Amino acid sequence: MATEPARLGVCPNCGNDIPSGYLLIEYETENGRAQFAECPDCREIVHPRL
Repeated sequence: MATEPARLGVCPNCGNDIPSGYLLIEYETENGRAQFAECPDCREIVHPRL
């Protein structure tokens, strides 16, 4: 049975889902973890929204 890839969140620019395979970097901040990912639809580098 196939499963959907984990999702990082939603692109703040176009609103489409960002799969976990598009993660570029994850890092710690004072407020917790943050991520940069490439949106597969609009091709922008963004902070995915949860």
